[in-house]
Amino acid sequence: MISCSLDALAAHEPLAGTAPEARCWVIIEQPGPWGRDALLDSHLDAAVGQRLAGAKAAGVSVVLARRPDRPERSGAAERHVWVARSAPGGMLLRHGMTNDLESIAAWDFTAVAAGHLPAFGVVQREPVTFICTHSGRDRCCAVEGRALMTEVLESLPAGRRQQVWECSHLGGHRFAPVCLTLPSGAVHGRLDRAKAIAVLDRAMVGEVVLDSLRGRSSLIAPHQAAAIEVQRRFAVRLLDDLDVLRYLDGRAVPVSPSKGVDESARLVTAEVRHPDGRAWHATVAARDLERARLESCGKDPVPGIAWTCLAVDPAPPWM
Repeated sequence: MISCSLDALAAHEPLAGTAPEARCWVIIEQPGPWGRDALLDSHLDAAVGQRLAGAKAAGVSVVLARRPDRPERSGAAERHVWVARSAPGGMLLRHGMTNDLESIAAWDFTAVAAGHLPAFGVVQREPVTFICTHSGRDRCCAVEGRALMTEVLESLPAGRRQQVWECSHLGGHRFAPVCLTLPSGAVHGRLDRAKAIAVLDRAMVGEVVLDSLRGRSSLIAPHQAAAIEVQRRFAVRLLDDLDVLRYLDGRAVPVSPSKGVDESARLVTAEVRHPDGRAWHATVAARDLERARLESCGKDPVPGIAWTCLAVDPAPPWM
């Protein structure tokens, strides 16, 4: 049986506009096995896992991370925790060590989603990247993600290996191998060793690898596609130099494009802004994929859509 990642590629499903949506992320080191739902099916305390799972309703994505060189320890051992705000123009990453996950689970996730990060740890200046290897969720992440994680760690000098961790489900395993970089919230897919190393290198200077970029998680799907096209057309190098503010026509679009888009919302024009005052109106359309494709390994194919940027026109300067 064909894997979902190969099937999505064969169906010519593009990457742009497929990043999972989250303005803020919480990443918690949790060694040991992860079941299908990592927060609820791991060695985390059950009550803590349940409260952390509830953060998603507030708009915060909580993900588990681990490293093969940090084997599982006692429940009292300190572990790495990152919390990131990924909104354009206001991204921030904090990192600390703690053995008190109950205090993390007690955070006000509504405030975190609004960008008010807790006074936890210290501000981390260097970005950190997480590669999905969640075997309990999908075979592609288990095979493709794990192989990529091994290759990347073997390729990096010892001083840079703290830049990359494996993580639980990010979303979109049909684009495996997939990674998330914080604090930018940039999500890349269909990576190989060379592209993954390029993602790490460019993240150090605030850039991305456009050919493998799925989008920035703080933007909704059509806005992700609009920003990527503006970056490509106008050679905008820094990811944080673009913000997509609104729909000019005010139409709402569902969060998950794979579940279908209302006909009235298939054509959207959004405003993309640059800090130097330039602005563009990007017209983005939702088109049906040429055929149904697998979203996950072992499941039946389902229809999908792709966000395609039809036009990018200059807009009046916004400053």
